[in-house]
Amino acid sequence: MLYTEVISGLWIGDIDMMYNKQFIADNAITIILNCTSNYKFSDNPNVQNVRIPLSDNLYHNMDTLRTNKDKILSYIDTSLNDHTILIACYDGITLSPFLVSLYLIKYGGITRDKIKKIIQSKNTKISMDYDLELLDL
Repeated sequence: MLYTEVISGLWIGDIDMMYNKQFIADNAITIILNCTSNYKFSDNPNVQNVRIPLSDNLYHNMDTLRTNKDKILSYIDTSLNDHTILIACYDGITLSPFLVSLYLIKYGGITRDKIKKIIQSKNTKISMDYDLELLDL
């Protein structure tokens, strides 16, 4: 199980964290962004589930992300005022950190060249070993 709070109220994690009721309760998670195409939603009645249908390969998702990036990031930004969000992907170290990186660049004013260091300072298991130019969607 992998999970990391990147900024206050914004968590990333693997698919196991979507179903971990204790984790969800302890961290007052009220929205889960399920970034998988085939894993079911959490059955927690206190959680709003949103699917972002992505494969487990970052590069295969670029068209979907490019098309929906602004909508996804805007949803995260407006929801963070009143909710704690978990962005869950297959392994917790690829798509979730990528989405949070996009969010921090757009709404946090963080530059692409600093984002990897910031994300890895939260969890060293997140390698972000892809071309960071992908963040320029």
